[in-house]
Amino acid sequence: MIVIKNVRLINGTGKEVFPKTDILIENGKILAAGENITIPEGASVIAGEGLTAIPGLIDMHTHFGGSSTFDRPSCGSRFETYDYVKAREGFLRWGVTTVRTCGDQAEDIISFRNDVKAGKIQAPDVVCCGPFIQVRDGHPWGTVYFKDETIAEKAVVFVDEDAPIEEQVDRIAAMGVDFIKVFYGHVNALDYPGSAPCMTEEQLKRVVESAHRNGLKCACHVDGPTEMLAAAKAGADTIEHMVNAGNVENIEYTEELICTLKENGTVVDPTLIATCRAQTPQMKDVCGPAKTGVKKCFEAGIPLAVGCDSGIPFVPFGESLHDEMKVLVEAGIPAADVLRMATLGNAQTLGMADSIGSIEEGKNADIVLLRDDPLTDIDATKSIALVMKKGRIVYHE
Repeated sequence: MIVIKNVRLINGTGKEVFPKTDILIENGKILAAGENITIPEGASVIAGEGLTAIPGLIDMHTHFGGSSTFDRPSCGSRFETYDYVKAREGFLRWGVTTVRTCGDQAEDIISFRNDVKAGKIQAPDVVCCGPFIQVRDGHPWGTVYFKDETIAEKAVVFVDEDAPIEEQVDRIAAMGVDFIKVFYGHVNALDYPGSAPCMTEEQLKRVVESAHRNGLKCACHVDGPTEMLAAAKAGADTIEHMVNAGNVENIEYTEELICTLKENGTVVDPTLIATCRAQTPQMKDVCGPAKTGVKKCFEAGIPLAVGCDSGIPFVPFGESLHDEMKVLVEAGIPAADVLRMATLGNAQTLGMADSIGSIEEGKNADIVLLRDDPLTDIDATKSIALVMKKGRIVYHE
């Protein structure tokens, strides 16, 4: 049994801060969290004075087999990435205890997810899709993956003309995936200001409906507001990105778009840090408009997820989630709301709020101890003293 004694608690629910809290942990679960809890004899005590506890963070958009530094394959296997070593170590070091990975070599990431769940590997818990669905030669296979045949074989399902979409989605669902990922975008940032092929709205709708028929949510990659609207109308559960570097269209978040997102309960995962870091001087600015769009969504009450597209160039695992939170604050969202979004909000979107996302009785003991106050300065989320996953210390400064 473990107790974190006299810690300042931000429990993830968005409620008040609890200045002097004891957190009692046994068998990886939180038994209690409150003031002056009776500490069982023989319990291990972690001194929490001067520290702030927050729930383990959740990255809603990563690519576990990717690399931010070009020293690994862009969509690597378990073998090529040394069992995803940079991803799993980077996430835990930065207090990210759950991830949703949005496109990897399918059999590898599913087997890895299962090994983590079985306790065979120390890593964040993994929520994964299987092969992602796109048109041939479109993004990402025809752009950033340079038409790599191994990736085509192991990570992609192509929607060609007259494709049996329903059967394709059924086959992916039968692999035991957690959700379906589809690409509905036209941008080719590697050929600026060129574009890439994109599926039709009808094809997109069939993918989403097939996912739902299989009891799975559908995450939809988009490159701008026009595609956001089409994805929301098609019934996508989460929209990945708001606008991407390389988009040369008018970038306007219309009232029709905002109303459609709100009416459909669509969750928007902006990944602002990826958008802003991908900008080059010759490109049309999309970073500023993206921040404006995020603020507009927040003020309209549209649920926002916190993901960062980690595993792509210049977006390292773990630390980038903290940078994403900072950019969300810069966009005009209060720090307390950003913290709730990155913890309980993300857990709710994943359908996992009964076990993760907040520091409450009965939930997994996924806990991060900070030296500084993130409500005063969001940069304080990086002042990590200790990370605990299911009651086990996985990082200590």
